[in-house]
Amino acid sequence: MSLQQILYRFKVHFLSRRIVQILLFVVILLLSFLLLWFARSSLDADNLLARGYVGLFLANLITGATILFPIPGEAVTVAAGAVLNPLNVAVVATMGATIGEMTAYLAGLWGRNILLKGYSARYEQAKGWMNRHGMLAVFLFALIPMLMYDLIGIFAGSTRYHFGKFIAATFAGRFIRLLIYAYMGHSAVSLLQLPW
Repeated sequence: MSLQQILYRFKVHFLSRRIVQILLFVVILLLSFLLLWFARSSLDADNLLARGYVGLFLANLITGATILFPIPGEAVTVAAGAVLNPLNVAVVATMGATIGEMTAYLAGLWGRNILLKGYSARYEQAKGWMNRHGMLAVFLFALIPMLMYDLIGIFAGSTRYHFGKFIAATFAGRFIRLLIYAYMGHSAVSLLQLPW
């Protein structure tokens, strides 16, 4: 039996069970809560900035990985833009945020059966809408700070929206947003250095 056949059997016999999917969904939410607790108790912006690009990557990874529990990671990106190259800051921060945002997608993917139980007709409508407008929606939710990105990530995962498109739209939206933040920090330092 090949590895592909073993993985397929594992998926069919284990991962397709509703209780397993519910447990995976709950585990992701619990891990998100633990990340929130860890970030609030152990990490501060000064400590992360002292680690340079690695700290910036970790701050945005943790910020993106927490589902429905907001951690303000933008402050680290603004501060990093003040002392590091803003373009590099945006790229590194975007990579961390994009990888972190995969948790919302996975929560939706594994929690899919929870939604399907009583809402199968609405689910099919939502899936059609996501297939038509998904890339734009994911991009806008990643770009605009006031929108709850985790909701669109869970929605994309539950409708099994194309993972590559999800990642591309997330990266594009987050990159523009974090580039603006990095240049805000860079500009603030430049303004403070002007002779008044």
